[in-house]
Amino acid sequence: MSEIKTKGIVVSEMPIGESDKRIVLITKDKGKITVFARGARKTNSKFLAGSQIFSYGEYILYKGKSSSYNLQQVELIESFHSIRRDINVLVYGLYILEFCQYTIEENAPNNALMKLMLKTLQVLVKGIIDYDLIMRIFELKAMSYIGYTPNVIKCGNCGLEDDNYNFSTILGGIVCTTCSNHQKNIIKISNSTIFTMRYILSTPINKLYSFNVESNILQELKIITNQFIEYHLNHKFKSLDFLYLT
Repeated sequence: MSEIKTKGIVVSEMPIGESDKRIVLITKDKGKITVFARGARKTNSKFLAGSQIFSYGEYILYKGKSSSYNLQQVELIESFHSIRRDINVLVYGLYILEFCQYTIEENAPNNALMKLMLKTLQVLVKGIIDYDLIMRIFELKAMSYIGYTPNVIKCGNCGLEDDNYNFSTILGGIVCTTCSNHQKNIIKISNSTIFTMRYILSTPINKLYSFNVESNILQELKIITNQFIEYHLNHKFKSLDFLYLT
């Protein structure tokens, strides 16, 4: 029996049979994995707390016959239970989990994205800054961790530096005013928004969520991240449907 010990967070759960669960873990050592928790739905189960969505803990697993694992032991580190107290916070949290579940590959660890996911959930619970800003920071940083870092240094078409830029989703970053005239789907943005994006992309995770921005900057960031993610991932996140209804 091949046993592994790893830290992970439950990003989805599904009932199996009368009392079991199938959970998906984002783990430090194995990336995304599927785990079967036998009897986890029983009220007296030792797996009850550690097999719920948002649960972050240290898991001892053993390899099953296929690519899945079986849960042997779990020590809960953080339940994020308070995230359920506010419907908006809950939906934002579900979006974070869904985004990471979709973008992190099986058996391919992405420790930077996992760390970002945990930090973002912690900030959501504390309510330190505007929830929409938290999401924009998360999205920009997360996209960079999966290989889609937007160019925010100089024109992505001609390479020249300019006093003013716009944003091109197709070119993956900022473009100067001259090149903007020859591009489609240009997003007009302020220099303050560019400076904000530069800060987000260059700042360590533990210092990310420590600022606020004006509403016009936040709106520009939202337009950019929405279009950037849609263009590069071409995926519809179900949790966003609930977000727009709240």
